[in-house]
Amino acid sequence: MPGCELPVATCPDMCPAAERAQREKERRLHRFEVAPGCLGDRPRADPQRAVKEYSRPAAGTARGPVDPGLLQAQVQEGFGSLRRCYARGAGPHPRQAAFQGLFLLYNLGSVEALHEVLQLPATLRACPPLRTALAVDAAFREGNTARLFRLLRTLSYLASCAVHGHVAHARRGALARLARALSTPKGQTLPLDFLVHLLALDGPKEARDLCQAHGLPLDGEEGVMFLRGLYREEGLPHAGTCNLLVDSKLRGRTLEEVVMAEEEDEVVDRPESQA
Repeated sequence: MPGCELPVATCPDMCPAAERAQREKERRLHRFEVAPGCLGDRPRADPQRAVKEYSRPAAGTARGPVDPGLLQAQVQEGFGSLRRCYARGAGPHPRQAAFQGLFLLYNLGSVEALHEVLQLPATLRACPPLRTALAVDAAFREGNTARLFRLLRTLSYLASCAVHGHVAHARRGALARLARALSTPKGQTLPLDFLVHLLALDGPKEARDLCQAHGLPLDGEEGVMFLRGLYREEGLPHAGTCNLLVDSKLRGRTLEEVVMAEEEDEVVDRPESQA
């Protein structure tokens, strides 16, 4: 309208202060968004550099708790898309073995996933990350509890995140096998420390919780009693804290540092032999 000034929009911040604070807390800042001199354990966002993160809820859903089924479908779609890119590309692809290993670990026990990995060239399957993933898959299928959890201890942080969804099922299967082997009418006691070590649990409390969730009575503070007919399975197994198998491997790094790290930097206490 004549004589009227048009409003001029302003953008005082490229990233809202509340989002900056949240991303600082969750350590989700890109290195270019971090204030100079603040690249230590608690990086701070630079208001002049931080940019609002793009995010939106899935179509037709309100923003809120993540749907596990939808999340899994999206992860599988991502795996499929990149695996097709690898198949079409001439290569070489330095990180392909690590990626294919993540694919197999995420789909641990899947016949289809194993079949797809076994179609890869032998030279690729011989690379340490994929060779280890194949060993983990074999131990999981065979019910070789000791070897499985020994291998899980050696996995990198990303690989541990990929396989995390199968840990509770592996522990339940191991406990069921112990119950079949050890349960008697009068009962046999097994030290909780043995379970903690065998199943890579985060301590005696988690071992006690696991046993009680499956109907096994405790024998004092340090043992569990295997009595015939008491073992039971109800609902889905609880994943537990997984500090030893997952969280401890982050070692103070940001997720960006983990993702961008070279494969050699991701290895954690890898044994000399996979046997």
